[in-house]
Amino acid sequence: MRRLIRPLWPVLSVPLLFNPAWAAGQPSPGDTPTAAQQATAPKARDDMPVIDSGAMDALKRMADTLAQAKGFRVTISSRYDVVQNTGEKIEFGERRTVTLNRPDALRVEAQQSDGKTTLVSYDGKAITVFNPDRNVYGQVDKPGSVDDAIRYVVQDLQVGLPLALLLVTTLPAELDQRIQALDYVERDTLTPVPTDHLAAQTEDADFQVWIPTEGASLPQRITITYKNDEGEPQYRADLTDWAMNPDTAPAQFAVTLPAGAERIPFLIRVPRAVADQPPATEFPSQNKPGQNKQGISDSTEGAPK
Repeated sequence: MRRLIRPLWPVLSVPLLFNPAWAAGQPSPGDTPTAAQQATAPKARDDMPVIDSGAMDALKRMADTLAQAKGFRVTISSRYDVVQNTGEKIEFGERRTVTLNRPDALRVEAQQSDGKTTLVSYDGKAITVFNPDRNVYGQVDKPGSVDDAIRYVVQDLQVGLPLALLLVTTLPAELDQRIQALDYVERDTLTPVPTDHLAAQTEDADFQVWIPTEGASLPQRITITYKNDEGEPQYRADLTDWAMNPDTAPAQFAVTLPAGAERIPFLIRVPRAVADQPPATEFPSQNKPGQNKQGISDSTEGAPK
């Protein structure tokens, strides 16, 4: 049996989502232009990025709902491509339960398709990653909020966190800055509830998101295509069992380590010193795929290698 390249770090949450807008030819939410308006409107070039206002309204409602919530719990069932040395794409899967309690508590329980599990927890004081299969854990002090913890993991530890933007209060601003084009595809009636299917582009990736047409604007499905990565791998996720503002206790975010658990260090990447200056300890915002962090943390943005 040939040896496959497998993901080592559970895909926790990916840059979020994301390029050319999809000219689906479907009406967007909101008013439809009259024939006279269509006749007099300037013609857009096919290669010009376009942001559909109705689609943007739906996306902003989703972003505001998540960013303003005190907390939530959601199950994320995902499939993602891992590009092999031969160029072949092999699909792997993962199921993750995410519990968020703002401002300073986060717990992520993940199970990969091969049965391996990982626990990530943040209690406002420290970030803990526990791998029960190897009985090893990493822990680093990081007082602050969930936003601070995620920023530290992505920027300083450079660990890929698929869908991480869904967890931060800056989600609306992040989408405004990243989206270059956005289109309304269709009203999808085959999803568990009717949804607005949106497609967007950013600099690094194409993404699609399905948002309910009625009720709470909580994403039901997300697909990301990493167009700048070799093989253009995809990340696909269904988000179910949403619970907004669930009752939680501090004990739920504590990690109880078994006897004999070995602590191993997180590796923090720093750039080479320029001239005789000391190396920097803070990074610009970046999230490059395929950068190993340690035995328990190795991933890409949504398409681990």
